[in-house]
Amino acid sequence: MIEIGVIDDDQMLLQGMAAWIGSTGDIRLAATAASVEEYLGTTHIPKIVILDLNLGNYTDPVRNVTQLVGSGLQVIVASVIPDRAYIAATTEAGAAAYVTKNNNLDTLADVIRAIHDGKTPTTPEHAFWLGRDDRPRRPKLSPREREILVAVGNGTPHKAIARQLGITMSTVQTHLERVRYKYASVGRPIDHAAHYSERVREDNLGRERLPEPNGNPHPDQ
Repeated sequence: MIEIGVIDDDQMLLQGMAAWIGSTGDIRLAATAASVEEYLGTTHIPKIVILDLNLGNYTDPVRNVTQLVGSGLQVIVASVIPDRAYIAATTEAGAAAYVTKNNNLDTLADVIRAIHDGKTPTTPEHAFWLGRDDRPRRPKLSPREREILVAVGNGTPHKAIARQLGITMSTVQTHLERVRYKYASVGRPIDHAAHYSERVREDNLGRERLPEPNGNPHPDQ
């Protein structure tokens, strides 16, 4: 029996999927959640999870995939309306497959079975959108480098970044030096302050938020 989980805030979809999965005979819906945090906090976490690309809590799709993959899970990204940039970016973040919600459920079942068998299936729409990825070349940043780049791009002073992340100013500067080096290596140098916000906008990195000074997550996460 293949166990899967689903992260989606559409309750009607979840109910319909639960009924369908029960009829496959070899796939079982073992966990559902409305957010990544809720899913990772459940007692039993299936290793294959279907993740809605655009959750109602407005969390960053790339960060969601990164968090799930970092927890050892295999992620199938699903969406109603294809978002070319996010499809490519979530694939780069480690998503195992992408399906649109207008597919029939047999297609989804085939994708689930392929992933369970250790394969990396590519649906026709996944190949289509990856083939039309016209984003600028992007460097591979660490989660902390992304976080600091977004904070600087949003105008947060370096001193405030250091305080909120619990690191030193010199560590912030070291991360920024690495960010500049990585962007320069793909032909997109950061030569002045305005380039930070430009790179954030160009690469759709704008939803990360630093923690509050008290150490708690930002209230809109």
